[in-house]
Amino acid sequence: MKPFCAVCILLLLTHDLALLSSTGMALKCNLCVSKGNGDPCTPSVQTCLSHMTACGNITFRPAPPTIRSCISMSTCWSYLLAPEVMAVCCRTDLCN
Repeated sequence: MKPFCAVCILLLLTHDLALLSSTGMALKCNLCVSKGNGDPCTPSVQTCLSHMTACGNITFRPAPPTIRSCISMSTCWSYLLAPEVMAVCCRTDLCN
C-alpha cells in the first residue's frame, strides 16, 4: 500500500504541480503539501496552466498526506476511482 501512495504522490507532484503562469484569466488554486499526522500546511496560491482545469484536494489512505494543487480533470478522475485515495476536485478559484 505504501509504494502505491509514494508513486501517486510522485506522479501528482511531477505531473500536476504547475509552474506559476502569468495569464490573467487562469484558474487559481491553493498549493499545499501536508505530511499528515496532524501537521497542516499553509497554502500558497498557484496559477494553473491551461490544461489544469480544476483544483484538487487529494488525500492518500491510510497514512494521509494531503496535496492541494492545480490538477487536470483526467487526473482527478483517476484519483476518484482509486480506492486508496480520497479526491475532491472543483473548478472555481481557490475552491480547494
